[in-house]
Amino acid sequence: MDKNYYQDEEFTEFEEFEELEEFEESEDEDEDEEEAWKRSHRSEDKPAKSHRGRKLAVVIFILLVGAFTGIVYGFKLEDVRIIGNKTYSEDEVKALMNFPENMPNTLLCYLKYFRYKAEDVPFLEKIQVKIENRNMICIEVFETNIIGCLRQGKSYCYFDDSGIIQEILSDRKDTVAVIEGISLENMEIGQKISIENETTYKGIIELCQLLIDHNIKAQKIEIDKNGKFTVYIDDNIRVGFGTPVLLEEKAVEMANILPELQSMAETEQIKGILHLENYDSTKNSIVFTKEN
Repeated sequence: MDKNYYQDEEFTEFEEFEELEEFEESEDEDEDEEEAWKRSHRSEDKPAKSHRGRKLAVVIFILLVGAFTGIVYGFKLEDVRIIGNKTYSEDEVKALMNFPENMPNTLLCYLKYFRYKAEDVPFLEKIQVKIENRNMICIEVFETNIIGCLRQGKSYCYFDDSGIIQEILSDRKDTVAVIEGISLENMEIGQKISIENETTYKGIIELCQLLIDHNIKAQKIEIDKNGKFTVYIDDNIRVGFGTPVLLEEKAVEMANILPELQSMAETEQIKGILHLENYDSTKNSIVFTKEN
């Protein structure tokens, strides 16, 4: 075979190899240019992103300042309302809670007291604090339903409308009447008052509840050996109920007449007894007897 043929073939292969190398070099150059382009754009993006971050931080700061200002000045506590309290006065409720005289902010007050628990406080089941509006807090007191008490030695046994002893205390609460003429021993909390005469027992529960329903404050209810009831309003006026029949009707009459009698007792210094023992729905059956 012709020698020139081999030479031409080798030369052609060499030229193809050079073209391949040139192509690979151009590819490398393209990749280098692409990387340089990406690096340049990344460096350009950094200041833009940093600028946007600062803007966002400023906006968040302004919003937080606005929210704080709104809370401080928009929720200024101006009024505290206490409801549901009978045994304790408003000042006593605040004292139990250590409630400050000048609490500046409604939300702060709520956050401080909304989980308040009245523990080991006589006659109190719980105290609930609520926001009435942005300037008012409501303190709702839930009391044990105490309607009367019995004396046992030097202690007072307070019972509810089911006749169950709820508290035994050494001090006398003047919010309910003391029952006298009934002798009970060894009474304990959770125990039902034991009175053999069922009529007398039901009469005590009903009359004590009626006094509370008609908002009549009485010192004591005296029961004599014949089972007749007398309600002592104060040192000047008492009301004879007689046997525990028609108690609701008698209580209504007592509530209607008492304001006038109490006014007379204050201005004219009268003392006496309002007789409802023989009440029969007629005015002639109601008599007030002066004793001075």
